[in-house]
Amino acid sequence: MPSTRRARVVPTHPSSIPIRRSRSGGRVAPLAIVLFSLLAAVRVSTAETVTSDPSLAAGDRAWAERAGVLDEEGLRAAPETIGRAIDAYRRAVEARPDALEPRWKLMRALHYSIDFAVLDAPEADRNAEAAIALARESVALLERVEGTSFDRARIYFWSSIAWGTRLARVGPLALVREGVATRMHDFAERALALDEGVDRGGSLRLLARLHTKFPRIPFVSGWVDRAKAMPFAERAMALDPDHPGNPLILALTILDLEPERDVEARAALLRAIETEPRADFLAEDLRIREQARARLAELDAASENAG
Repeated sequence: MPSTRRARVVPTHPSSIPIRRSRSGGRVAPLAIVLFSLLAAVRVSTAETVTSDPSLAAGDRAWAERAGVLDEEGLRAAPETIGRAIDAYRRAVEARPDALEPRWKLMRALHYSIDFAVLDAPEADRNAEAAIALARESVALLERVEGTSFDRARIYFWSSIAWGTRLARVGPLALVREGVATRMHDFAERALALDEGVDRGGSLRLLARLHTKFPRIPFVSGWVDRAKAMPFAERAMALDPDHPGNPLILALTILDLEPERDVEARAALLRAIETEPRADFLAEDLRIREQARARLAELDAASENAG
């Protein structure tokens, strides 16, 4: 069952919500940032149309309301609303098993519940396994169902994210050895080829971090290429500089691969910090702001120590 931690109504001005570091007291690992925070911030595209499916419509309504209440720390949502979205999307998948839209929306909602809702560990693990199982089914479905490029891109994108939920439990090296990292990379590439605008640059952000952080092992992860990371990060920034995740990923990529460009990295971090959190993406944007602040604080501390 979901945790019973108290929740509170979000303040009218989201910038007034206090920001904290990670629960362990340190910063979140860069790869986890992209998998569990940046890529969860998804705006419902104007390409989505009003549906006559009542379950899908109910899921969309619950999804739009998912961040109406955040916990005492201002970073996690009450689980009830996203739970309603998950239930509704599941009904939509059951009613129309060959439809693509309910599937990627269910994967998206499951991911949000894992990283942005107040769930206990067993419930989060169950949702992660459900997302992976759905990803398997949905990618297989693409072999026999045509669908639109819009929906196919999102099936691939959210399938990649679903597999990435294992990162926190096993680490990047295990994902490479198991072939999961390759699957994530391939799905992100397919999503990018179909629709560059998925999650306002989400595939670009993901590919930038995969090429930066995953180890290159011959015959296992030969696709890893550090030289590709920066172009992906820069493309994301050029595509949508107003999405706070894009300047954060650019900054992290610079600091990992070209630290001599630290002035540019600082400017990108400040941009992510100063971007006003969107009312419909409070949990996601506040998490991005927190991570950018934590990384900037580390840079400042390093400069002081060096001085």
